[in-house]
Amino acid sequence: MKHRIACAGIAALAFSAPVAFARVPQPEEEGCEITAIECNNIPYLEEGTWVPGTMTWEPNRLPAAVITFRTGNYCSGLAGNYSAVQGWWYDQDYGAYDDGDGLDPFQELSDRITDAYGSGYRRIILNLPAGSVRMQDFPASQWWPMPQAKREELACLILSWLEDHADTQFEVYAGFPINDPNSLCMSETNNYSVPTIEAGTCDGKPTDGYMYYPCDGASTAHPPSPFVQADVCDFHRNIDPWQQLGITRYWLDGSTTYWSDFIELAYCPLYAPGSGQHYLGAEAFPQESYPGDIDLDLAKKCPAIIFQNQISIQDPDKLWDVSGDASETELMVVVDYTDGVYFAIDHMVDVLEWTQRGFVLAAQSSASALLPAQFTEYMKRVYDFGTISNRRDFNGDGFLNSADLDDFEDMHAVYLGRSNCNWVHGDVNGDHSVTSSDALLYRHWYLNQAGANPPYQANLGTANPDNALTKP
Repeated sequence: MKHRIACAGIAALAFSAPVAFARVPQPEEEGCEITAIECNNIPYLEEGTWVPGTMTWEPNRLPAAVITFRTGNYCSGLAGNYSAVQGWWYDQDYGAYDDGDGLDPFQELSDRITDAYGSGYRRIILNLPAGSVRMQDFPASQWWPMPQAKREELACLILSWLEDHADTQFEVYAGFPINDPNSLCMSETNNYSVPTIEAGTCDGKPTDGYMYYPCDGASTAHPPSPFVQADVCDFHRNIDPWQQLGITRYWLDGSTTYWSDFIELAYCPLYAPGSGQHYLGAEAFPQESYPGDIDLDLAKKCPAIIFQNQISIQDPDKLWDVSGDASETELMVVVDYTDGVYFAIDHMVDVLEWTQRGFVLAAQSSASALLPAQFTEYMKRVYDFGTISNRRDFNGDGFLNSADLDDFEDMHAVYLGRSNCNWVHGDVNGDHSVTSSDALLYRHWYLNQAGANPPYQANLGTANPDNALTKP
């Protein structure tokens, strides 16, 4: 079904809870259109503070799947493109560039969403759908820089999906500093600022001419101030289209660097959580010092996200633990099994460790492929995602070898005699307790059943996905 999205009056929007931001789609014969807001009566902070003295939000502890649109490659051809987005997503944006697979980019996006949903994820984060410009920070604007035709078709896809899958939550990862909402440029200075599409070279490779983003003359982006109405307006112009589509969270890269301004905007009447969930989220975790412990007072004011390649710098000894404050925090760790830059995920036990220390997890594939099946298998075992692939493959790494028995023995020894357990603790017979019966059964499977087994309905269910913690 095609829709047209009408923009409600800003006064009606400004003091609503986030759940009210999604407009009701109205049928239309052709296209989906987002109407830009007029900057009239945008609330800004003339004095005082919007931040309440007590907690007024409900942390969302559902695990997430991250669909990555950016690549970091800016050359044309197979090496990259004009907006540094995945080749499958760039198709036909500003020229004839195509990644060669012959597939429609929206069908590919739909396939990725379907893959995540089919694996059990109900929370999907879109990472920089418009892209970015090399040698600059991520731009806050991720809607208006996309070509109009792409914006409209993306709007149709999201609206149609949410209409058919009301249990899905879509979120967006973007940047915090603002400038022109219609541009990805964060400043005049970048390595590819020549305003031309003439053919040339990029890193010594020939291009088809679509390598340049016209940043000449662009103003330097700056962090928005809640005390300046024009800043709040430009900030909101970036976010409002996603609100109109029913997006439930807008994550802002680098925003904890400007915590005092960010936290005011997070409680602005345009996004205030009230008794619901926060609409704005921070990146990265607020810390008492850098590097240092997590500042729990700040973490309880707002959700925050961090990519796991940063944890080796900020928490090299893996000492962070917020399990005692999990019900009051939403600290999401994005892990990527396919990228060697990220912290190595060896098997399910590593994933379990993160959840037991109180963090919410998101799975990301930095490659152009779908979410890695191996990592999704780990997530399925730690969260309640249904059947597992093979009952002999205890650690979920896709291989049947002695590591499975070793991992089972280790976990069984730790949790022996405890209740409220599931598969990841060694409860393989599904009675919610770890006993000697589990050891007898698993050893029987391991020693006597060769080859692959069909999918197995394991006991994964004592971990409440809304709480996202397995609590032995």
